[in-house]
Amino acid sequence: MSSARRRPATIAATLAAITRDLRRTIRAADPSRPPGLVPLRDTGWQLTQLTGELTDLAALLAEHTGQHSERAAQLRRADGESATDRLACACRELAALRRALDAAHTAARDYYTAISHLAPNQAPGAPSMP
Repeated sequence: MSSARRRPATIAATLAAITRDLRRTIRAADPSRPPGLVPLRDTGWQLTQLTGELTDLAALLAEHTGQHSERAAQLRRADGESATDRLACACRELAALRRALDAAHTAARDYYTAISHLAPNQAPGAPSMP
């Protein structure tokens, strides 16, 4: 299939692939060999970017879920009952997720800021760098 005819990846499919890669990378990391300050800073920056994007994704999901709320009467639970209560619960949980992601983004940004202000200690008697 040519790339011009290929369907774009869905958000769910893209997230599934990213999650698998991230899980594999985290599990492969050796906790007995911590990275230096530069990789920690770079990872902190990427964590800041990731939490920001996840916050944006939660906002997009809220918009999409809200569109279903406008026609909640057309939705049913698996048992045939009205889905209004489940949809309301989903909206509340999504709001809680957005607040948690905002807090995570703030914490990631603060971590990045703190780690960015660190530098290796020079050995006593070593010439100082200009």
